Amino acid sequence: MRVDPATTRTLLHGDPQVQEVLDIWAARFLSSQIPLGDLTATIDRIGGWSDWGPEWMATAGIHEEMGEHAWDEGRRISAVGAFLTAARCYHLSYFLSVDDEEAHAHGLAKMLECHDRVLPYMEPPVEKITIPFPDADLVGLLSLPPKGGPAPLVILLPGLDSTKETRHGGRGPLLRRGLAVLSLDGPGQGEMSTKLPIRHDYEVAVSAAIDSLEGRDDIDTSRVGLIGASLGGYYACRSAAFEPRVGAAVANCGPYDWVDCWDELPQVTRGAFRQYSWSSSDEEAREKARTLDLTGVAEKITQPLVVVHGMLDPLIGVEHARRIAEEARNATLITVDEATHGVSNLEYRYGPWVNDWMAGRLGGTVT
Repeated sequence: MRVDPATTRTLLHGDPQVQEVLDIWAARFLSSQIPLGDLTATIDRIGGWSDWGPEWMATAGIHEEMGEHAWDEGRRISAVGAFLTAARCYHLSYFLSVDDEEAHAHGLAKMLECHDRVLPYMEPPVEKITIPFPDADLVGLLSLPPKGGPAPLVILLPGLDSTKETRHGGRGPLLRRGLAVLSLDGPGQGEMSTKLPIRHDYEVAVSAAIDSLEGRDDIDTSRVGLIGASLGGYYACRSAAFEPRVGAAVANCGPYDWVDCWDELPQVTRGAFRQYSWSSSDEEAREKARTLDLTGVAEKITQPLVVVHGMLDPLIGVEHARRIAEEARNATLITVDEATHGVSNLEYRYGPWVNDWMAGRLGGTVT
């Protein structure tokens, strides 16, 4: 059963749709390094949901302009920071705003433009890789730990509306534990959302990613872990069930059965799934959502699995986590009181432990 999003309300807005988005995702915005001042100032300029995309584009443009000035003046460190903040704000402009196709495509393109522009200067370093895949090559962001390899690999899986860029922002704690990090845009995600639709058998993307890295002397593909959040939690479970090279997995606030959540999902979430699944109607989107189901799948997961869930998650009820943990053969369930979707508001209550757990499973370090 869905938890009322207003339970954890921290910001107020007069438009019901904007208010619902803030109730569900404000903690995620802040934890992903959207400045509080930008969040409140942009919200103040938004009259209704139709303003969401344009106003976040305007906020992103401020940071992009600051980046241009710093770049022209030779202040590379400041320029990189400004372009990355611009990319985060451009992501907010389009990630749930799907009614205006042109604006949605422009926001995605601007996010990629600002992020890719500073790839060579990021710290820790980031390499953009292509991954051979039918119909269109996948894309990922790869970072290596400072002590060299071959290093174990953790693949970070975005959810419905996150991307490899947003996920890779959290690479630091894993790198410090001696783990290489690959953040993946699979079918229907981020850069791939215009080339391939969402598919239920996400393991094909994970398998392709592992295949593409075999033979590198800096990565040990015999030691692979997955961490997925939201719909990425489903993807992590599905991939662990069917890709034997996965040695450990973490599913954070993922659904057992996506269509079971459907009727209570926010309108913007259903719209985003319609967009990224390439569905022509809400009815078609619902039928495609029905295929994202771990019935008969969770029981095939034999690897160590950690299932994390916020008790106040307004999108996916904790009963989904409990069912995954009950059916998987070697699962640990962690529920976090007062935590919302993705446990974004209380990351410290599970994040360090999960990172240590993954390092222990794959042969990283915690000292």
